[in-house]
Amino acid sequence: MTRPRSFLLLPLALVTLSACAGSKGFDRADMREVLRQTVNLSQQQTAPGVTERPGPALAVPFRLGIFFARREFPTRRAIQRVEWLSRDKEALLRSLVPLQDQQILRESIVIADSSVQHASLTELRKAAARYGADVLMIVTGVGSVDRYNNGYAALYPTIIGAYLAPGTVSEALFLIEGSLWDVRSGVGYGTEGAEGTATKAGPATSLEDQEVLTEAKAAALRNFGERLDDLVGLAAHTGKSLR
Repeated sequence: MTRPRSFLLLPLALVTLSACAGSKGFDRADMREVLRQTVNLSQQQTAPGVTERPGPALAVPFRLGIFFARREFPTRRAIQRVEWLSRDKEALLRSLVPLQDQQILRESIVIADSSVQHASLTELRKAAARYGADVLMIVTGVGSVDRYNNGYAALYPTIIGAYLAPGTVSEALFLIEGSLWDVRSGVGYGTEGAEGTATKAGPATSLEDQEVLTEAKAAALRNFGERLDDLVGLAAHTGKSLR
């Protein structure tokens, strides 16, 4: 009888310990700091092979190169690094189709990670030039998960409650920021941001934070896509630096 009893008590203890914390909320300031550190956007000398031109005026339609940046740092529950998947990139490309229909964009091109050695503005401009892009969009993102209890956690000490009670809440926030740069001059046209959230409740033993974070990222991408008309369109029509 000792071994079966221990077998049942162990998961109960783990559930109770993992679900005892209250909500801590999200530290947006810390998340935005991570976004700012993802890419070195300091102005540097013009990269070799990129022709300098005086001023950021754009001739439409133009080619837009998009780089999905990521920063390597130890993942922790409070702030997690982004994994840009193919479906994320395809979703953003679809949101740019109306700008192609309006003859603002000639083409939207995703710049592969393998074409960039260092995530700096100079290196990204060089890569965008190799792709034939006139304008570079740098997309950064970061996520955060807040995991806490609700009232159903009181059922966790029971055998059934430990596996069935929706006593744990996983809430995710995802921030996206996109900045637009002239490939040849290195002048910035502007920055746009968006965020998405998602929440799920379930038993602590089966609730997956990553699933909730994926939903929040998808929501942030949708919101960001809706704002691209303002960011790309305004730069195209004014030809003025918004930075």
